[in-house]
Amino acid sequence: MRESELHALPIAPDVDYAGALDLGDGRKLYHSGRDLLYAEGDQFYPVVVRGYPHLVGPSPGGEAVAFLEPFEFEMATDLYVFDIPARTLRRLTDHHDHGSTLSIKAARWFDDRTLYYLEGYRYGTVSRGGDLWRVDLTSLERRPVVRVMGLGAELEEIVGFEFVPHHKLIRYVVARYDQSGAMRRKSLYCTLDGEPVD
Repeated sequence: MRESELHALPIAPDVDYAGALDLGDGRKLYHSGRDLLYAEGDQFYPVVVRGYPHLVGPSPGGEAVAFLEPFEFEMATDLYVFDIPARTLRRLTDHHDHGSTLSIKAARWFDDRTLYYLEGYRYGTVSRGGDLWRVDLTSLERRPVVRVMGLGAELEEIVGFEFVPHHKLIRYVVARYDQSGAMRRKSLYCTLDGEPVD
């Protein structure tokens, strides 16, 4: 896990941005298909590492922003968190540096210190999901929550998930592909630690 400080650019870059996320107190996060740029008044800080980010969004308390990068076909995508008050960037996974065959496909904040994410195969036109993992930003511990990839004779992967907050559960969708490429989906529930729920 690497953490790095961001340094201000002398002037605002002349780039068209798809949108801006208002973080309050004159702070904004500008995003496009190619980069992220954090602004405090007239000071601008490039947030991206390699380019082509996908914005996950701010933490519930608004003190951090998560994103995936590079979010491109068959690229080794990693999960990053930008700490707004400290202006530091932390990479939470390390697929790019180690030539991994895995990639981060999606992520969601659960609370201010916990992110859940899908980690799946990097290569292949069918692979859109993977296994469900979670990372704790305080301890930096990563652990699997639900693993389905590689189980059985048919390819399976989790292709989506959401929290059911009042019951402290996760609803996740498993896609199963048979030998002909036909897909079947089913919705399942588990606890926040991955225990199955009927």
